[in-house]
Amino acid sequence: MSPVQFYFDPACPWTWITARWVVDVAEQRHFDITWLPFSLRHRNIDNPGYDRIRDELDAQHPGMRVIEAARHQYGNDAVGRLYTAFGTLIHHDRDDNLTRLAEGIAMANLPPVLIDAATDESFDAGIIASTDAGRAIVGDDAGIPIVVIDGAKSTFFGPVLSPAPTGAEAVELWDAFVTLSRFDGLYEIKRTRSVGPIFGPRP
Repeated sequence: MSPVQFYFDPACPWTWITARWVVDVAEQRHFDITWLPFSLRHRNIDNPGYDRIRDELDAQHPGMRVIEAARHQYGNDAVGRLYTAFGTLIHHDRDDNLTRLAEGIAMANLPPVLIDAATDESFDAGIIASTDAGRAIVGDDAGIPIVVIDGAKSTFFGPVLSPAPTGAEAVELWDAFVTLSRFDGLYEIKRTRSVGPIFGPRP
């Protein structure tokens, strides 16, 4: 594991924004990120609030299997590249059902045969285990994004950003986030969102 672990589902626009922020900071601060799948489909299987996107989550699930297969066969860097590719297709190109799955694999510079994992149910167990591990960290009333920092006393759901700061401001927010993680009595900082997801440039 690298010093920072990031739980993600390519389906989530808010997690995508936070991920781009963490990648920006990682490039400036020179740390690695371990990418860990967190299935919103599994997490919210009995949550009626997710019924409106249930079809999209089902349609994108083959992509999660491909990510899990890549994690086993090619390692963490391949997972990061796939997340970038799938997130770009879903959130910037509006491929909500990830119909361009094969193209996403090619964008990540991975072998086309990896698409065979899309229909392989054996990869579901690893996705569920990773999702449950993320839930165990932040509790059942939280979701993604989850950013885990080694040595932190606390890990939180979030931050939820729209838009995410970039450059020097991205690092400034990161330092504040790290500071908050040092307090084990801190549980929640929140306000009502007044905007939808505002994405940065297409990767």
